[in-house]
Amino acid sequence: MDNAAKEAYLAGVAKARAGDPVAAAAAFTEALDREPAWTQARLSRGVAFFLTKNYPAALADFDAALVDDPNLVDGYLNRSAVRRAIADNAGADADLAKAVDLAPDNPAVIQSRGNARLRGGNAAGAVRDFTRVLELTPKLVVALVNRAAAFIQLGELQAAIADTDEALSIDPKNRDAAINRATARLMLRDHAGAEADAAIVLGNDRHSVEGLYIRGVARTGLEQFIDALTDLDDVVRRAPNLAAAWAARGNVKYHLNDATAVNDYREAFKLDAVAATRVLVRVVRDQAKNRPVEVLAECNKYRARDRRDVISLARRALTRLAQGRTADANLDFAAFRKAAPDDLPILDQLIAAVSAAELAKKSTA
Repeated sequence: MDNAAKEAYLAGVAKARAGDPVAAAAAFTEALDREPAWTQARLSRGVAFFLTKNYPAALADFDAALVDDPNLVDGYLNRSAVRRAIADNAGADADLAKAVDLAPDNPAVIQSRGNARLRGGNAAGAVRDFTRVLELTPKLVVALVNRAAAFIQLGELQAAIADTDEALSIDPKNRDAAINRATARLMLRDHAGAEADAAIVLGNDRHSVEGLYIRGVARTGLEQFIDALTDLDDVVRRAPNLAAAWAARGNVKYHLNDATAVNDYREAFKLDAVAATRVLVRVVRDQAKNRPVEVLAECNKYRARDRRDVISLARRALTRLAQGRTADANLDFAAFRKAAPDDLPILDQLIAAVSAAELAKKSTA
Protein backbone atom coordinates (compact mmCIF):
# COMPACT_ATOMS: atom_id res chain seq x y z
CA MET A 1 0.00 0.00 0.00
CA ASP A 2 1.17 3.52 -0.78
CA ASN A 3 2.96 5.02 2.25
CA ALA A 4 1.60 8.48 1.52
CA ALA A 5 -1.91 7.02 1.59
CA LYS A 6 -1.22 5.49 5.02
CA GLU A 7 0.11 8.80 6.31
CA ALA A 8 -2.95 10.65 5.02
CA TYR A 9 -5.26 8.07 6.60
CA LEU A 10 -3.52 8.34 9.99
CA ALA A 11 -3.72 12.11 9.75
CA GLY A 12 -7.45 11.79 9.14
CA VAL A 13 -7.83 9.57 12.19
CA ALA A 14 -5.96 12.14 14.30
CA LYS A 15 -8.13 14.99 12.96
CA ALA A 16 -11.28 12.98 13.71
CA ARG A 17 -10.16 12.29 17.27
CA ALA A 18 -9.40 16.00 17.69
CA GLY A 19 -12.98 16.83 16.74
CA ASP A 20 -12.31 18.27 13.27
CA PRO A 21 -14.39 16.13 10.85
CA VAL A 22 -13.93 18.58 7.95
CA ALA A 23 -10.15 18.21 8.04
CA ALA A 24 -10.54 14.47 8.64
CA ALA A 25 -12.68 14.09 5.52
CA ALA A 26 -10.06 15.94 3.47
CA ALA A 27 -7.29 13.67 4.75
CA PHE A 28 -9.32 10.53 4.06
CA THR A 29 -10.01 11.84 0.56
CA GLU A 30 -6.27 12.18 -0.01
CA ALA A 31 -5.79 8.59 1.12
CA LEU A 32 -8.54 7.40 -1.24
CA ASP A 33 -7.09 9.36 -4.14
CA ARG A 34 -3.97 7.25 -3.69
CA GLU A 35 -5.72 3.99 -2.80
CA PRO A 36 -9.26 4.06 -4.31
CA ALA A 37 -10.07 0.48 -3.21
CA TRP A 38 -9.29 1.10 0.47
CA THR A 39 -12.63 0.22 2.09
CA GLN A 40 -11.69 1.30 5.63
CA ALA A 41 -10.65 4.74 4.41
CA ARG A 42 -13.97 5.08 2.58
CA LEU A 43 -15.86 4.00 5.68
CA SER A 44 -13.94 6.51 7.81
CA ARG A 45 -14.59 9.30 5.34
CA GLY A 46 -18.28 8.45 5.39
CA VAL A 47 -18.29 8.90 9.14
CA ALA A 48 -16.51 12.24 8.80
CA PHE A 49 -19.03 13.38 6.19
CA PHE A 50 -21.86 12.28 8.49
CA LEU A 51 -20.45 14.38 11.33
CA THR A 52 -20.38 17.43 9.05
CA LYS A 53 -24.01 16.65 8.09
CA ASN A 54 -23.03 16.07 4.46
CA TYR A 55 -25.47 13.19 4.31
CA PRO A 56 -25.45 12.56 0.52
CA ALA A 57 -21.65 12.19 0.54
CA ALA A 58 -21.76 9.97 3.63
CA LEU A 59 -24.42 7.77 2.07
CA ALA A 60 -22.40 7.44 -1.14
CA ASP A 61 -19.32 6.33 0.81
CA PHE A 62 -21.22 3.75 2.84
CA ASP A 63 -22.97 2.44 -0.29
CA ALA A 64 -19.60 2.04 -1.99
CA ALA A 65 -18.04 0.37 1.06
CA LEU A 66 -20.88 -2.16 1.16
CA VAL A 67 -20.48 -2.90 -2.54
CA ASP A 68 -16.84 -3.71 -1.82
CA ASP A 69 -17.74 -5.79 1.25
CA PRO A 70 -21.41 -6.81 1.60
CA ASN A 71 -20.69 -8.28 5.06
CA LEU A 72 -19.26 -5.07 6.53
CA VAL A 73 -21.21 -4.69 9.77
CA ASP A 74 -19.98 -1.15 10.46
CA GLY A 75 -21.11 -0.18 6.98
CA TYR A 76 -24.69 -1.15 7.76
CA LEU A 77 -24.58 0.50 11.19
CA ASN A 78 -23.23 3.76 9.80
CA ARG A 79 -25.58 3.79 6.82
CA SER A 80 -28.45 3.21 9.21
CA ALA A 81 -27.46 6.36 11.10
CA VAL A 82 -27.39 8.39 7.87
CA ARG A 83 -30.74 7.05 6.74
CA ARG A 84 -32.23 7.86 10.14
CA ALA A 85 -30.90 11.41 9.83
CA ILE A 86 -32.61 11.90 6.47
CA ALA A 87 -35.87 10.38 7.77
CA ASP A 88 -35.53 7.13 5.82
CA ASN A 89 -36.59 5.08 8.82
CA ALA A 90 -37.50 2.00 6.79
CA GLY A 91 -34.05 1.94 5.22
CA ALA A 92 -32.41 2.55 8.60
CA ASP A 93 -34.33 -0.34 10.14
CA ALA A 94 -33.39 -2.62 7.26
CA ASP A 95 -29.71 -1.80 7.70
CA LEU A 96 -29.91 -2.47 11.43
CA ALA A 97 -31.62 -5.79 10.78
CA LYS A 98 -28.84 -6.75 8.37
CA ALA A 99 -26.19 -5.80 10.92
CA VAL A 100 -27.90 -7.95 13.55
CA ASP A 101 -28.12 -10.87 11.11
CA LEU A 102 -24.39 -10.60 10.47
CA ALA A 103 -23.37 -10.10 14.11
CA PRO A 104 -26.15 -11.38 16.40
CA ASP A 105 -23.89 -11.45 19.47
CA ASN A 106 -22.17 -8.11 18.93
CA PRO A 107 -23.12 -5.82 21.86
CA ALA A 108 -22.58 -2.63 19.82
CA VAL A 109 -24.91 -3.85 17.10
CA ILE A 110 -27.65 -4.88 19.51
CA GLN A 111 -27.21 -1.64 21.45
CA SER A 112 -27.70 0.33 18.22
CA ARG A 113 -30.94 -1.49 17.49
CA GLY A 114 -32.09 -0.92 21.05
CA ASN A 115 -31.42 2.79 20.71
CA ALA A 116 -33.39 2.92 17.47
CA ARG A 117 -36.28 1.05 19.02
CA LEU A 118 -36.28 3.37 22.02
CA ARG A 119 -36.37 6.46 19.82
CA GLY A 120 -39.13 4.91 17.72
CA GLY A 121 -41.35 4.15 20.72
CA ASN A 122 -40.83 0.39 20.76
CA ALA A 123 -39.90 0.33 24.44
CA ALA A 124 -40.55 -3.38 24.90
CA GLY A 125 -38.24 -4.25 22.02
CA ALA A 126 -35.64 -1.84 23.37
CA VAL A 127 -35.76 -3.55 26.78
CA ARG A 128 -35.12 -6.90 25.12
CA ASP A 129 -32.14 -5.52 23.22
CA PHE A 130 -30.56 -3.79 26.21
CA THR A 131 -31.11 -6.89 28.34
CA ARG A 132 -29.24 -8.93 25.73
CA VAL A 133 -26.42 -6.37 25.72
CA LEU A 134 -26.16 -6.68 29.49
CA GLU A 135 -26.04 -10.45 29.22
CA LEU A 136 -23.09 -10.10 26.84
CA THR A 137 -21.46 -7.17 28.67
CA PRO A 138 -22.56 -7.10 32.33
CA LYS A 139 -22.66 -3.74 34.10
CA LEU A 140 -22.35 -1.71 30.89
CA VAL A 141 -23.54 1.68 32.12
CA VAL A 142 -24.95 2.95 28.84
CA ALA A 143 -27.09 -0.18 28.47
CA LEU A 144 -28.37 0.18 32.04
CA VAL A 145 -29.20 3.85 31.48
CA ASN A 146 -30.98 3.19 28.19
CA ARG A 147 -32.91 0.22 29.55
CA ALA A 148 -34.06 2.44 32.39
CA ALA A 149 -35.38 4.94 29.83
CA ALA A 150 -37.28 2.14 28.12
CA PHE A 151 -38.70 0.94 31.44
CA ILE A 152 -39.92 4.49 32.12
CA GLN A 153 -41.77 4.50 28.79
CA LEU A 154 -43.40 1.22 29.83
CA GLY A 155 -44.32 2.59 33.26
CA GLU A 156 -42.11 0.02 35.00
CA LEU A 157 -40.67 2.62 37.33
CA GLN A 158 -39.12 0.39 39.99
CA ALA A 159 -37.25 -1.52 37.30
CA ALA A 160 -35.99 1.80 35.94
CA ILE A 161 -34.80 2.83 39.39
CA ALA A 162 -33.03 -0.50 39.88
CA ASP A 163 -31.13 0.01 36.62
CA THR A 164 -30.16 3.57 37.42
CA ASP A 165 -29.15 2.59 40.95
CA GLU A 166 -26.75 0.06 39.46
CA ALA A 167 -25.47 2.53 36.85
CA LEU A 168 -24.78 5.14 39.53
CA SER A 169 -23.06 2.60 41.74
CA ILE A 170 -20.60 2.11 38.86
CA ASP A 171 -20.44 5.74 37.75
CA PRO A 172 -21.68 7.98 40.61
CA LYS A 173 -21.65 11.15 38.50
CA ASN A 174 -23.42 9.74 35.46
CA ARG A 175 -25.69 12.54 34.28
CA ASP A 176 -28.09 10.47 32.19
CA ALA A 177 -28.55 7.88 34.94
CA ALA A 178 -29.38 10.63 37.42
CA ILE A 179 -31.87 12.22 35.01
CA ASN A 180 -33.61 8.90 34.34
CA ARG A 181 -33.80 8.03 38.04
CA ALA A 182 -35.15 11.49 38.81
CA THR A 183 -37.81 11.08 36.13
CA ALA A 184 -38.94 7.77 37.61
CA ARG A 185 -38.90 9.20 41.11
CA LEU A 186 -41.00 12.20 40.09
CA MET A 187 -43.55 9.85 38.58
CA LEU A 188 -43.60 7.98 41.91
CA ARG A 189 -43.98 11.26 43.87
CA ASP A 190 -40.56 10.81 45.46
CA HIS A 191 -39.80 14.50 45.17
CA ALA A 192 -37.02 14.48 47.74
CA GLY A 193 -35.26 11.68 45.86
CA ALA A 194 -35.66 13.52 42.57
CA GLU A 195 -34.19 16.66 44.13
CA ALA A 196 -31.18 14.60 45.26
CA ASP A 197 -30.76 13.33 41.69
CA ALA A 198 -30.91 16.90 40.41
CA ALA A 199 -28.00 17.66 42.71
CA ILE A 200 -25.94 15.00 40.90
CA VAL A 201 -26.72 16.59 37.54
CA LEU A 202 -26.01 20.10 38.81
CA GLY A 203 -22.82 18.89 40.46
CA ASN A 204 -21.51 18.16 36.98
CA ASP A 205 -22.84 21.43 35.55
CA ARG A 206 -24.48 23.98 37.83
CA HIS A 207 -26.21 25.59 34.86
CA SER A 208 -27.63 22.34 33.46
CA VAL A 209 -31.10 23.01 32.08
CA GLU A 210 -32.14 19.41 32.80
CA GLY A 211 -30.89 19.60 36.38
CA LEU A 212 -32.60 22.92 37.07
CA TYR A 213 -35.84 21.68 35.52
CA ILE A 214 -35.84 18.50 37.60
CA ARG A 215 -35.05 20.42 40.77
CA GLY A 216 -37.77 22.96 39.99
CA VAL A 217 -40.39 20.26 39.49
CA ALA A 218 -39.22 18.37 42.57
CA ARG A 219 -39.37 21.53 44.69
CA THR A 220 -42.87 22.18 43.38
CA GLY A 221 -43.88 18.73 44.65
CA LEU A 222 -42.27 19.57 47.99
CA GLU A 223 -44.28 22.85 48.00
CA GLN A 224 -41.08 24.90 48.02
CA PHE A 225 -42.65 27.23 45.51
CA ILE A 226 -40.33 30.23 45.75
CA ASP A 227 -37.23 28.10 45.22
CA ALA A 228 -38.99 26.20 42.44
CA LEU A 229 -39.84 29.46 40.70
CA THR A 230 -36.19 30.55 40.85
CA ASP A 231 -35.12 27.30 39.17
CA LEU A 232 -37.80 27.40 36.49
CA ASP A 233 -37.23 31.08 35.76
CA ASP A 234 -33.63 30.13 35.01
CA VAL A 235 -34.73 27.25 32.78
CA VAL A 236 -37.12 29.42 30.79
CA ARG A 237 -34.41 32.04 30.36
CA ARG A 238 -31.82 29.49 29.21
CA ALA A 239 -34.19 27.33 27.14
CA PRO A 240 -37.08 29.55 26.02
CA ASN A 241 -38.35 26.94 23.57
CA LEU A 242 -38.78 24.22 26.20
CA ALA A 243 -42.54 23.90 26.50
CA ALA A 244 -42.38 21.67 29.59
CA ALA A 245 -40.54 24.40 31.49
CA TRP A 246 -43.24 26.97 30.73
CA ALA A 247 -45.95 24.54 31.82
CA ALA A 248 -44.07 23.66 35.02
CA ARG A 249 -43.53 27.32 35.80
CA GLY A 250 -47.21 27.95 35.23
CA ASN A 251 -47.94 25.33 37.89
CA VAL A 252 -45.67 27.12 40.36
CA LYS A 253 -47.10 30.55 39.60
CA TYR A 254 -50.59 29.20 40.06
CA HIS A 255 -49.73 28.13 43.61
CA LEU A 256 -48.14 31.52 44.26
CA ASN A 257 -51.33 33.26 43.11
CA ASP A 258 -49.46 34.87 40.23
CA ALA A 259 -51.90 35.98 37.53
CA THR A 260 -49.28 35.45 34.80
CA ALA A 261 -49.54 31.68 35.25
CA VAL A 262 -52.10 31.51 32.47
CA ASN A 263 -49.65 33.21 30.10
CA ASP A 264 -47.07 30.51 30.84
CA TYR A 265 -49.58 27.78 30.03
CA ARG A 266 -50.48 29.50 26.77
CA GLU A 267 -46.82 29.81 25.80
CA ALA A 268 -46.24 26.15 26.61
CA PHE A 269 -49.05 25.03 24.31
CA LYS A 270 -47.94 27.40 21.58
CA LEU A 271 -44.43 25.88 21.66
CA ASP A 272 -45.34 22.19 21.95
CA ALA A 273 -48.87 21.13 22.75
CA VAL A 274 -47.88 17.49 23.23
CA ALA A 275 -45.18 18.26 25.82
CA ALA A 276 -47.35 20.80 27.62
CA THR A 277 -50.26 18.36 27.78
CA ARG A 278 -47.98 15.64 29.14
CA VAL A 279 -46.78 17.88 31.99
CA LEU A 280 -50.22 19.08 33.02
CA VAL A 281 -52.03 15.76 32.68
CA ARG A 282 -49.37 14.01 34.75
CA VAL A 283 -49.98 16.52 37.55
CA VAL A 284 -53.75 16.23 37.28
CA ARG A 285 -53.77 12.42 37.34
CA ASP A 286 -51.21 12.28 40.13
CA GLN A 287 -53.21 14.64 42.33
CA ALA A 288 -56.51 12.99 41.50
CA LYS A 289 -55.04 9.70 42.67
CA ASN A 290 -53.07 10.84 45.73
CA ARG A 291 -54.72 13.96 47.11
CA PRO A 292 -58.09 14.59 45.44
CA VAL A 293 -59.81 16.02 48.51
CA GLU A 294 -57.04 18.56 49.09
CA VAL A 295 -56.91 19.54 45.42
CA LEU A 296 -60.66 20.10 45.14
CA ALA A 297 -60.67 22.08 48.38
CA GLU A 298 -57.83 24.24 47.10
CA CYS A 299 -59.60 24.82 43.78
CA ASN A 300 -62.79 25.80 45.59
CA LYS A 301 -60.83 28.19 47.83
CA TYR A 302 -59.14 29.84 44.86
CA ARG A 303 -62.46 30.09 43.00
CA ALA A 304 -64.13 31.66 46.03
CA ARG A 305 -61.35 34.25 46.18
CA ASP A 306 -61.48 35.05 42.45
CA ARG A 307 -64.34 33.88 40.24
CA ARG A 308 -62.24 34.79 37.18
CA ASP A 309 -59.69 32.11 38.10
CA VAL A 310 -60.14 29.80 35.11
CA ILE A 311 -57.05 27.75 36.01
CA SER A 312 -58.73 26.47 39.17
CA LEU A 313 -61.88 25.82 37.17
CA ALA A 314 -60.02 23.68 34.63
CA ARG A 315 -57.97 21.97 37.33
CA ARG A 316 -61.11 21.06 39.29
CA ALA A 317 -62.86 19.82 36.15
CA LEU A 318 -59.94 17.64 35.06
CA THR A 319 -59.53 16.25 38.56
CA ARG A 320 -63.19 15.30 38.64
CA LEU A 321 -62.89 13.74 35.20
CA ALA A 322 -59.92 11.67 36.38
CA GLN A 323 -62.03 10.55 39.35
CA GLY A 324 -64.80 9.37 37.03
CA ARG A 325 -67.14 12.22 38.10
CA THR A 326 -68.07 13.05 34.52
CA ALA A 327 -71.27 15.01 35.22
CA ASP A 328 -69.55 17.33 37.72
CA ALA A 329 -66.62 17.74 35.36
CA ASN A 330 -68.89 18.70 32.48
CA LEU A 331 -70.44 21.49 34.53
CA ASP A 332 -66.98 22.94 35.11
CA PHE A 333 -66.03 22.48 31.47
CA ALA A 334 -69.13 24.40 30.40
CA ALA A 335 -68.26 27.23 32.77
CA PHE A 336 -64.69 27.31 31.45
CA ARG A 337 -65.87 27.47 27.83
CA LYS A 338 -67.97 30.50 28.70
CA ALA A 339 -65.26 32.24 30.75
CA ALA A 340 -62.24 31.58 28.50
CA PRO A 341 -63.35 30.98 24.90
CA ASP A 342 -59.88 31.79 23.53
CA ASP A 343 -58.36 28.89 25.48
CA LEU A 344 -60.75 26.17 24.28
CA PRO A 345 -58.10 24.40 22.14
CA ILE A 346 -55.97 23.95 25.26
CA LEU A 347 -58.91 22.66 27.27
CA ASP A 348 -59.92 20.23 24.53
CA GLN A 349 -56.41 18.76 24.37
CA LEU A 350 -56.32 18.29 28.13
CA ILE A 351 -59.76 16.65 28.21
CA ALA A 352 -58.77 14.27 25.42
CA ALA A 353 -55.51 13.35 27.14
CA VAL A 354 -57.10 12.72 30.55
CA SER A 355 -59.91 10.72 28.98
CA ALA A 356 -57.47 8.61 26.96
CA ALA A 357 -55.30 7.98 30.01
CA GLU A 358 -58.25 6.87 32.09
CA LEU A 359 -59.52 4.61 29.31
CA ALA A 360 -56.08 3.03 29.00
CA LYS A 361 -55.97 2.48 32.73
CA LYS A 362 -59.34 0.72 32.70
CA SER A 363 -58.37 -1.49 29.77
CA THR A 364 -55.28 -2.75 31.63
CA ALA A 365 -56.97 -3.11 35.00
